[in-house]
Amino acid sequence: MSAICVPGRKKPTEIGDEDSADSSPTKCRCVSSSGNSDQHRLDCEREDYLNDVSVILPVHDAARWLDECLQSVLEQDFQGSMQLSVYDDASKDDSMNIIRKWATKLEDRGVHVVIGGHESSHPKGVGFAKNQAIVQSFGRFLCFLDADDVMMPQRVRLQYEAALTNNNC
Repeated sequence: MSAICVPGRKKPTEIGDEDSADSSPTKCRCVSSSGNSDQHRLDCEREDYLNDVSVILPVHDAARWLDECLQSVLEQDFQGSMQLSVYDDASKDDSMNIIRKWATKLEDRGVHVVIGGHESSHPKGVGFAKNQAIVQSFGRFLCFLDADDVMMPQRVRLQYEAALTNNNC
């Protein structure tokens, strides 16, 4: 897996604050250019991450899949610090209520949960939602998860170990 450097962002002042995505670049972040779900971001100069891994979860009208998806986050065997960064892209169904219910369960198990979103009349797209979830995340590595997918229990652990072992990727 190769990596490219792209401008990083300052810490957003408010979760869901769309203006924070336009903040000026502060550092170089390394991002996988493979374009698959194994992507990760690594700030080339920082060591003060709040979490080892941030799971990026864009959501739009995903109520029918969220219980199974979030159960798979809860069942991860990863022992490091993990964050779930959810960005709701104008859902009109029960997605946010389900996310709030699961946030409590995840927090009780030590998974920090950050929820952002917008309530405009039209969704802005999965790319926008993923980017906003990234902006509000504070993990050394990113793990992408779609709301209609589930993860095997060892996914985060194995990808984290591989990223640490292959630090030149």
